[in-house]
Amino acid sequence: MSAMPGVVAPGAPVSPGRPAGRRHDFQVLFDRLRSRSFSRGGLVATVVQPLVFFAIFYCTFAGMLDERGIEFGRFVTPTVLVQALMFVAIAGATDLAADRSSGVFSRLLTSPVDMGAMGLAHLAVVALQGLLSSVAVVLAGLLAGFRFDHGVLAALGFVLFAVAFTVALSLATATIALRLRNLEALSAVLHLPYLPLLVLSTGFVEADLFPGWLQPVVRVSPVSGVIDTLRALSTTELTWSAALPGLAWVAGLLALFAWTTTVAFRKVAIR
Repeated sequence: MSAMPGVVAPGAPVSPGRPAGRRHDFQVLFDRLRSRSFSRGGLVATVVQPLVFFAIFYCTFAGMLDERGIEFGRFVTPTVLVQALMFVAIAGATDLAADRSSGVFSRLLTSPVDMGAMGLAHLAVVALQGLLSSVAVVLAGLLAGFRFDHGVLAALGFVLFAVAFTVALSLATATIALRLRNLEALSAVLHLPYLPLLVLSTGFVEADLFPGWLQPVVRVSPVSGVIDTLRALSTTELTWSAALPGLAWVAGLLALFAWTTTVAFRKVAIR
């Protein structure tokens, strides 16, 4: 196996002219991960797949929602975006696990590379993918009637919040990827919660339309909170009561899974 560009092989002397430190290591690892994630296949998953789902949902739900006086573009665009960001987080964790199983982590651990830079590079690429997916879905939504009704600052907040959610979710999936060695088991664990979380949310119907015993579950769902916050920042009334649950969920997920991912990386490094 050839040496990874920019990473010193185990036992090899460090070149006197080689830049040292986390910044250099981050740049090398970021470039590597970015080139993989933004390859033709990566762009299909990041851009094309969300647009395909958008078209499917439009054909399925547009007429039904229109009969209820609900505009598809305004109501469902945040849902499609959250689904796309879920896939970004799942794909990022899968790539992380693939690097671990292929021996990339072992080579990094035996070379003068800061392992912290590995985690930062992973999150930076995931954030970039989340941004790209957000732009693609919003542009598609504009064709279906999606609008930013609260001005430029709210629109910027919409995008930043979407990226923050991507990073928070990616930290959660990275923790799982670093703890599970079996790639098949990892795929099942990552994909299993996706559909229930999306269906049992306010993504496609309002909470009041669920059976009474399910309504509390739907209302406290993190996916409902994130979708409702995105709607509040774009097309529905912008109030603290609408935006706060999603903000609280993302802040909590960032705090919790930043810690668990750091611990998981340290355990990998010790092994």
